[in-house]
Amino acid sequence: MKRAIPTALFLCLVFAAGTAFSADPPKASGVKSLDQAWTQAVLAGDATALAALYADDAILAMPGAPAARGRKAIAESLAAWLKETKVTAFALVDSHHQTVGHLSAGWGDWKMTSVPKAGGAPTTETGTYCGVAVEKDGVWKYVSDNAAADPAPPATK
Repeated sequence: MKRAIPTALFLCLVFAAGTAFSADPPKASGVKSLDQAWTQAVLAGDATALAALYADDAILAMPGAPAARGRKAIAESLAAWLKETKVTAFALVDSHHQTVGHLSAGWGDWKMTSVPKAGGAPTTETGTYCGVAVEKDGVWKYVSDNAAADPAPPATK
């Protein structure tokens, strides 16, 4: 009997550990899930899907453009950009994400290749980004999304 209790306890612990390790990994949440959705939408050229990722009072700052404040202005800004530009490659590189409660932040580097829809050569740009998201009623939305472009390489003589 004395031996049965430790053996039963051991088997329970093994079962619990096995269940924990075999569970599916958690799905992306917070700003990480928004970053993934942003990447898919920009590659699809879908300004409506991009704008839906932002809170009503969000701020979007993209390289070479004034900050767009509010979802309506963000939607207009993204639609104007994608009307003229086809993004052919986009990646977030060396990304980091931190989520605590209903607040989430992500930061890292980005690389994008695009081509003007009116014609012209493709260009590849790189830079850094920082996004902040909040969760309200189980839905994550960007409240601040800032991207900065790396400076152009020096001209060769």
